[in-house]
Amino acid sequence: MAIPQPLTQPFRLVGLDLPPQAVLLCRLLALTILFTWHPRQIQTPFLPFLPGLDELPPELFRFTLQTALVLGSLAILFTRRIRRAAFVTGSALLLAVLSSRAYYGNNKTFAGLLLVLAACGHLRLIRWQVALLYFGAGFNKALDPDWHTGQFFHNWAGARLANPLYLWAFPHLPALPQIICWSTIAIELALVPLMLLPRFAWPAIWISAFFQCGLLLFTGDPFNLFFFTSQIALLAFIEWPANPITVIWDGECGFCAKTKGWMQRFDWDGILHWVPQQSDIGDRWGLSRAVLKDAMYSVSGSTIRQGYVAWRAMVVWLPAFWYTALLAVVLAPRPAVVALLLFLTPLSNPVGEAVYRWVARNRHRFGDHTCALPAPPRS
Repeated sequence: MAIPQPLTQPFRLVGLDLPPQAVLLCRLLALTILFTWHPRQIQTPFLPFLPGLDELPPELFRFTLQTALVLGSLAILFTRRIRRAAFVTGSALLLAVLSSRAYYGNNKTFAGLLLVLAACGHLRLIRWQVALLYFGAGFNKALDPDWHTGQFFHNWAGARLANPLYLWAFPHLPALPQIICWSTIAIELALVPLMLLPRFAWPAIWISAFFQCGLLLFTGDPFNLFFFTSQIALLAFIEWPANPITVIWDGECGFCAKTKGWMQRFDWDGILHWVPQQSDIGDRWGLSRAVLKDAMYSVSGSTIRQGYVAWRAMVVWLPAFWYTALLAVVLAPRPAVVALLLFLTPLSNPVGEAVYRWVARNRHRFGDHTCALPAPPRS
């Protein structure tokens, strides 16, 4: 399907001027900027890091950066020139940081760097940047006496946040602040080698994701852009499927056909290759007709999934899922993060599989018995 010029669908990731992971990373960052309406935080130059920036017309300077941030984010979403748009948007963030110490924040600097590095098209640069982020955070804490004694966490969680869970647990375990402080240092420093070694990419992804989600659930604070950027940056560690994911479905089931049609509306890149079980495609992987009758299957490389797990694996490759998840986290951080963790981890498998089995047993109630059988693919 030809991509319209000069615009493209916001769901399409391939055929552009960046790798699919980088495109999705840039678009999620652009949506974060727009969903949180971050441009309103841009300030006029004040105590700049670069001398002379405060000599510029302050209101015009701020308006220019805000406009660049909004238009750059929209360009990332809707144009083919994602590399250029990401560079402009990231540069606007970094220039805003350099122009005002009052606006400065590590989270904003990190977001700007992610966009600029993504514009370079080398995912390895982003991986190094994330590893450097964790190294700096862990090393800084390791040099801070208040982190050695646990005093920092005790004051932060007890006095500032007044976290009820911490206030209840501390009298029963006085060493809790030290345990949490040293555990935090250990996790952040351990993530550095994991992120630098490709073979440990998935452990690094899950450890980082749970670590940042745990922090959000504990504090309820995304720390401006940081929670979003730290999670979105993990896309740089994911290997995009070299070939489409084969989906084996019941071509005689009207409900399955409707599900297929619905998912194809959002699968602009054709990452899901749908093949009816009646074509005997399952023989290629030793899956008989009797086995395929019970559930949908997906095959990606050497990994074969079935039922709810297969459906979930299909959903997570659709950009629309992540756009929706991002909006949910912006609107309701804690409930959305809990729901995402349950959905993306095996914790949801028992309930998800039970629901899937019930729908599978009753699918003909929802479908059309006259659904035509798709023709087998040509050899």
